[in-house]
Amino acid sequence: MNVRNRSRNRAKKGKWLFSFSFQLPSFVLYTVFLILPMVASLYFSLLKWDGITAARFVGGKNFVDLFVHDRYFKKVILNTVKSMIAGVCIQLPLAMVLAYLVYRTTRGFHFFQSVYFVPVVISATVIGLMFSLFFNPSFGPVNAFLQAVGLKGLIRNWLTDPGVVLFSVIMPGIWQYMGYHFIIFLAGMQSIPKEILESACIDGANSVSTFFLIVIPNIKGMIQVCLVICLTGSIKTFDIPYLMTQGGPGAESTFLSIYMYKEAFVDSSIGRGTAVAVCMLVLALVVTFVVNGVFAFLNRKD
Repeated sequence: MNVRNRSRNRAKKGKWLFSFSFQLPSFVLYTVFLILPMVASLYFSLLKWDGITAARFVGGKNFVDLFVHDRYFKKVILNTVKSMIAGVCIQLPLAMVLAYLVYRTTRGFHFFQSVYFVPVVISATVIGLMFSLFFNPSFGPVNAFLQAVGLKGLIRNWLTDPGVVLFSVIMPGIWQYMGYHFIIFLAGMQSIPKEILESACIDGANSVSTFFLIVIPNIKGMIQVCLVICLTGSIKTFDIPYLMTQGGPGAESTFLSIYMYKEAFVDSSIGRGTAVAVCMLVLALVVTFVVNGVFAFLNRKD
């Protein structure tokens, strides 16, 4: 019996070591590239430091300065929230409708699938420069088109007018990443059993009722994933808006990531810049928990 127990213990220990050896690399990478930087960011956010001279511990003063004394920070948060709302209300519905149209397409399925995904793989630098040319007030095609069709009243300086500049820098990101969500939704629709759709067709359901009553309930998991990706992606929006306007005029097109960069590397305030990064992290976590909580509640009701 003792020999048998020892052999069992050795087998269990061997299995444990075998599984641990496979998990160790991912654990090390996760810790080094995620956990440690998060802890370091929390520490740096409590310092007054320009990156060169000696750092001085100031506690929560950086956060107080941002939320109480900084005249731009609330505007920056509002811009970020507007970008999140635009992503949820414009980007995701368009991606879902396009995915449904392509899903029901019999001819050219692979062509449309590729065409809608192409913007995702284009460099953000190229897209930023391209839309900067589109919105150029002197020779850009947007103003030229408006003038050609007799809508001169809508002509604007799209990248300097405070009333429209935020829209101008949000729209390219919506266009670029719509194809990303399109592919996710399309994959979810393709996983719906054909029998369900055939039964709906026999019962007389049209395309619209099939979309709302069958397709959407069956891809709730994909919708949840896309919501989290869209909202957290909006929080860290940087490349396209910075290339187009550098966050100007003033802070009219500045998002949290741009403000973090300016505080840390332009104004040489590493502590304040890291405090903005911590705010971005907290906002992303809150958004993720809220979305997951809402879908968990909906799934429980079902």
